[in-house]
Formats: sequence, C-alpha cells, structure tokens
Amino acid sequence: MGEQSAADRPLSGIRVLDFTRVVAGPLATRILADQGAEVIKVEPPEGDMTRTFPPLREGGITPYFAHQNAGKRFCSVDLAADGATDLLLRLVAECDVLVENYRPGVMARFGLGPDELCARFPKLVYCSITGFGQDGPWAGRRAYAPIGHLESGFLAYDRQKLGRTSEQPAMVLGDVSAAVAAASSINAMLVKATRTGRGGPLDVSMIESMVYLMEWVSTELAGGAQGTNAGAADECPILHLPDGRIWGIAGNPVAWFDHLIIAMDRPDLAADPRFADPLDREENKDSLVELLLEWASTFDNFDDFRLRLETSSPFTTAELRTITELADSEFAQHRDLFQNIGDGLTVPARSASGSGIGTDGYLAARGADNESVLSDVLGIQEAEYANLVKAGVMTAA
Repeated sequence: MGEQSAADRPLSGIRVLDFTRVVAGPLATRILADQGAEVIKVEPPEGDMTRTFPPLREGGITPYFAHQNAGKRFCSVDLAADGATDLLLRLVAECDVLVENYRPGVMARFGLGPDELCARFPKLVYCSITGFGQDGPWAGRRAYAPIGHLESGFLAYDRQKLGRTSEQPAMVLGDVSAAVAAASSINAMLVKATRTGRGGPLDVSMIESMVYLMEWVSTELAGGAQGTNAGAADECPILHLPDGRIWGIAGNPVAWFDHLIIAMDRPDLAADPRFADPLDREENKDSLVELLLEWASTFDNFDDFRLRLETSSPFTTAELRTITELADSEFAQHRDLFQNIGDGLTVPARSASGSGIGTDGYLAARGADNESVLSDVLGIQEAEYANLVKAGVMTAA
C-alpha cells in the first residue's frame, strides 16, 4: 500500500464490527479494511473454520484465512457466555457498521439482531449476508456457494450454453459475488448515514447478487439469445496447440469471420461453402476453429501471434496463465498486485488501485487483539478485562 497517512484512506474513521466467517462476509469486510476502515473481527471460541483450511500453519493463519482476513483486528467472544451481549452492545455503540453472515434469527437470539440494534443505534449500518435473504419462503435454508450456483440459474445456463454435464466451478463464485455486493452496498449506506444521520439494515442475498452479476439474465428472460454474439465468453475458442501451449481468443470466429480471414490471410475461405453465411459458419464452427488452430500453430511465439491477430482484426488473445505465473509476471510486479505479509504468505494487495487503498497485511491468532481492542475502543482496564476472561466472555487461541 505504501506510505499513507490515515487521512488518505477512504474509510478512515469508520469502525466495523465483523461477525462473519468463511468467505462472503470476511471478503466483504476485507475490502472495507483495505479501504481504511478499522475492522474488528469477532470469532467464536472455535474460530473461523478457514483457520483450519490446509495448508495448516502455526497460530491458525492459513493462506486461505489470510486472503479473506488480512488487515483486521482479531477478537474472540463466546456469545453464549453471561455478559457477552452487554459487552458487544458497548462495542456496537462505538461502531459505524456491523456485518454478520449467520442464518436469519441467530444474531437476534443473542439480542444483537438488526431490528433491535438499528432501533437502538439509528446511524448504524447493519449488513446481513445469507443465501436467500432475511425473509421469504427460502430464508431458513442453509446456503453455501454450491447451492447458490444451483439455485441462481448459473449452472443451468452454463450447461445449456456449453452442452456439458453440470459441474461446480473451482471457485466459490456465489460467495464472491455476495462479498462484492455487500461491500459496495455498505459504502452506499455509509454515505446515506453521513447525509441523513440514519443507517439501517442491509439484506444481502447470495442468489440476488449472483443474478445481478450474470450478464445474460435479462436476455434469457426475454426468450434467449438468437444467433451468435461476438461478446459471449462461451463463443470464444480456446486453442490447444500441438506442443502443449494453450492460447485463448476473445471474439467469436463466426461473428467476426470477415475479420478473421483477413488476419489469417485466407481470403479464399470467403468462397468456401461451409462458411457462406452465418448459419453455415455456425454449423461448421468446429471446422473454422480447427483452421484457426492450424494457423496459430505456425507461430513460434505468442507475441507474434497476438500482434498479427490484433493488428488485422478486432480479436485479442492471451496465453493460459497459472496464478503463480501471474504473480511472477511484469504486470503483477508493476501493479504491486500481491503483497508478501511474512512467513511465506502472499495475499492480493487490494481489489482496486487508488489513494490509500490496500492491505497492511496484519494477521493474528484468534483473540490476539482482545485486550487492545477493548482498551482502545471502550477504555476497559486490565482488571475488568481479566473478569471478562474469567467469565468466559473473552477467549483466545
């Protein structure tokens, strides 16, 4: 992030009480922490389960946990302990935002639900993240990202377009979409709270966030796309070269056929009956892609291929790159895309580049910041803290 004063950070002065775990909530609050908010992560005695995701490391700082939680302060509270709710209400009074991703009703059982807290603290932005929302016929269902992928139409659309057996993606897209929706909406609510003095509840549903981000939803509801589309991702071929290299093309060879044959220097293909009109090209798309592959195979290096393709057509292209290869690239180095936070751990530095945006990389064991947070925020002294520990309210690894 570089040297930045607190005033340079967009959310400097904003304090967030974070009751979230796993991905959707922690990533949302990680974004807020990157933007300068003070995020206090409140874990139960058993800790966030991602502290146990392999590879395991001392202190529960796994790479997975680090990615979602860098830059926060770490407290651990047993919500079921006598006095826990009273302590947390004191913390809420000093916070601008509360974020939780328990099932509907869980926080209310501890006297920390959105209705109670928004009535008591009118300026508070209270964000709840669930699979299906806080009310309605599906509200009580358990929801993990694979369920979101199934219920949102994402996997069905993927199957329909690619003609393959439905399989879950390697990444939890449902959780990530909910995280981005939550972070952006929290920022909007903070603007409202500053302008009007009133925050309020924010109900983030994984299904709603996925539907919003799937760009072909409205087209499907209007009857589906007719014909080819140059911008559809599934229409863009992946070229598996004979020597093992994998290059991808952005652009549909059927829709941009006229440009493609110019780039390939194959004007004769315009007279090929297989490619006489768009319907013929669509029917013979495999043959067209095979010709594209044969042409790509004549290039000894990728840069020559990319230059030729982009100079002569609206297509663009890229090599298949692993995450590790990206981290080693000149692009990643120039953008400071990743941050080494010690002990062999590297995390993405930020979600966007801007003044004062980026992680400081701080991580700690469960409950490591218990005493300092209570002292800094509530002025609690050593003796009172010791009593909270004795009562089982505050716990630590």
